[in-house]
Amino acid sequence: MQRSSWRRVLLGALAIGATTTSFITTAPTAEAVKPIMRATLVNSANEVVGEVVLKGRANQISRIEVDLNAPAAPGLGDFHGFHIHTTGVCNPLPSGTTNVPFGSAGGHWNPTAATHGAHSGDMPPVLIQTNGKSHGEFDTDRFQANALLDADGSAVVLHAGRDNFANIPTVYSSGEPPLPGPNAATLGTGDAGGRYACGVVELL
Repeated sequence: MQRSSWRRVLLGALAIGATTTSFITTAPTAEAVKPIMRATLVNSANEVVGEVVLKGRANQISRIEVDLNAPAAPGLGDFHGFHIHTTGVCNPLPSGTTNVPFGSAGGHWNPTAATHGAHSGDMPPVLIQTNGKSHGEFDTDRFQANALLDADGSAVVLHAGRDNFANIPTVYSSGEPPLPGPNAATLGTGDAGGRYACGVVELL
């Protein structure tokens, strides 16, 4: 074999050897998002109608997943208000400052004293299909596990009606007497109606 041919073979072997012995570095994988907390939703008859799973990393909640099977829910085929409430008690009897079923859960979780739409406990509404079933999931950075599991806990509440997030521009009027924009009730709750189901937030 001629010298030039040997040289080509040697260079090729070196190239193969370099390829097979090179080091491969990978970035460290981030801690996986995993279930941290759960709330089992029950209606006023104490029937289980759904489950909410709060997922995240360590103390930070980053994803909410909801599954419903509620064929007797009001407003089938429509949107329903969906919030974290301040107290981890789901008594179906009228109680609490609002004197409504599941009033024991208190108002929207709102540590910054914001108006509705900006409450830390405000979440996207849930669209329930005409058969009573629904699945939804969304990302969030509003919740931390230790805050929701404070001394009196917290609860997830599914409302009977739509939630307008107090999005009533001043071209509209509300209240008695009529005034431009949302009234106090709208600013507080978004007019989502009664509380259809409630679930205490619990650590998994």
